[in-house]
Amino acid sequence: MGAVLALVEPALSGQVEGVHDFRVAARSLRAALRTLLRKRESGFARRVRKALQVATQALAGPRDRDVGRSLLIKRSPASADDAGYRRRVTGLAESHRRLALTRSVRLWPRDLDRLLIRLLHRGETPVEVVIRRGRAEAWRQRRRAIEALNALGRRYDAIRLHDLRRRVRSLRYAIEVLSEVDSTASARAIRLKPLQSALGDIQDLIVLSRWLATQASRFRRRDPSFAAALRQDSARFRAKSVAAHAAFLKLRPAAVLERLALHVDPHAALPPLPPRTRGKRTRASTEAPCQK
Repeated sequence: MGAVLALVEPALSGQVEGVHDFRVAARSLRAALRTLLRKRESGFARRVRKALQVATQALAGPRDRDVGRSLLIKRSPASADDAGYRRRVTGLAESHRRLALTRSVRLWPRDLDRLLIRLLHRGETPVEVVIRRGRAEAWRQRRRAIEALNALGRRYDAIRLHDLRRRVRSLRYAIEVLSEVDSTASARAIRLKPLQSALGDIQDLIVLSRWLATQASRFRRRDPSFAAALRQDSARFRAKSVAAHAAFLKLRPAAVLERLALHVDPHAALPPLPPRTRGKRTRASTEAPCQK
């Protein structure tokens, strides 16, 4: 919550890292709210999660242009003409980024700060409740990720790959929440990182390819040569996304997800609670924190 609040200004001011870090923090907090808030706070939780979702989506355009511009800059120009083309297309991306930032400010949820400050003043959820809910949420997100992976198979399908990326990301966030009270969960989150990164690479390349194709259609009549170069670049980045998909399959994603089954089983026994005693502490009460 503190990270999200601190990153509002850097994100809305257009800082590249601020935009990225805010989206990561907001998604992580949305995942945590599924576990940490009490049932009687469900209405409040929906309002906070909706505001976070709107803010994250408002910054999607600037983030897409940041990633696309980075990918374009990394591509080495083959000739002087190609260098001139790259300067022009990166300038076009920067122009679109400024427009997207303007829209972000207009779409920004006005009550986000107030909701987060209110959230900061609520009490903490008991550890045993977090463990129980965290296991159930991780189990649910793992099941959804496996279902998305089974629906996709080994095909290159941009829509299903994007859905799978969202599922894997939600699973990782759920496990990260659980890792705050379960030391064995961190290793599972690390196992998911390569899958999430590979799916992110595929999505970034697809988004850039589509954006280049859209710009090619805009310049088709005004500047045919520039439009042709944009179409060529669009095809090049789409081919790279296909290659990134092949690299993703080599990670054996089904096996990675299956190995998480025992860890996130929601029916596993909870750690014993320490006995409540008054006066001097018993041996059991002193050992309870270690068990937890």
